[in-house]
Amino acid sequence: MAIKAAHGFQDFLSQVKGISGKNGDFARSNRFEAVFSLPSCMSSHRVSGGETSRLISLFVEDAIIPGTLVGTRPFRINNLNEQRANVIDFGGDSISFTFLIDTTWSAKDFFGDWMRNMIDPVSRYVIYPAEYYSTIDLYALNSRDERIVHWKIIDAFPRSVAPVSVSSTNAQVLRLPVTFAYKKWQVISAYTPAGTEYSTTSQDPTTIDPEFGYDESANFGEDFDGQDLYFDDTTGDLTEFEDT
Repeated sequence: MAIKAAHGFQDFLSQVKGISGKNGDFARSNRFEAVFSLPSCMSSHRVSGGETSRLISLFVEDAIIPGTLVGTRPFRINNLNEQRANVIDFGGDSISFTFLIDTTWSAKDFFGDWMRNMIDPVSRYVIYPAEYYSTIDLYALNSRDERIVHWKIIDAFPRSVAPVSVSSTNAQVLRLPVTFAYKKWQVISAYTPAGTEYSTTSQDPTTIDPEFGYDESANFGEDFDGQDLYFDDTTGDLTEFEDT
């Protein structure tokens, strides 16, 4: 006798109706918001169209929510190769955004100035990373333009601005692809369909480093009285036996 499937089409419909009944919906690709913070080297930057960071954020057409990669290493046991996790990577070598270009060419000028401030094109002098690092905040939105999930991309900076192709055969809006490098990303907060924030941790999420899983503001190596902590590394050692 055939075994019935664990999930059927009616189960799917029930789940969808349940989500919709709680003022929820499936995530939509066009329901997002990207907010760019200016690095210190661009703090005084201005464009003719208005506030730079606001214009750049408004002109985002496409964005990518970053992922995570776990690297593996083969571990041979009894003539079999098993894969074991050995490193986690936040994909910081590249993340791409596409910006619409208006008649002031604000987006192209902004990222060009940012990159030229990072490295002087004449002297080749490179400024300190803290001066050109920035933060990008990505938000998923619901159908009412409410933020439901917040991701923060940390220590981001543009590494590539693609050429812009023009043509006399069409009148399409020009687009500017920009690739960013970054250090890591964090999930800052998430919200229920009703709009209340999920309580995933009692700690301030902005102080948690996802790469190491600890509070970067904490003082490690000291206890609450300021005394050095000493660890007994013999705990759990197996008893040694001697042949007699």
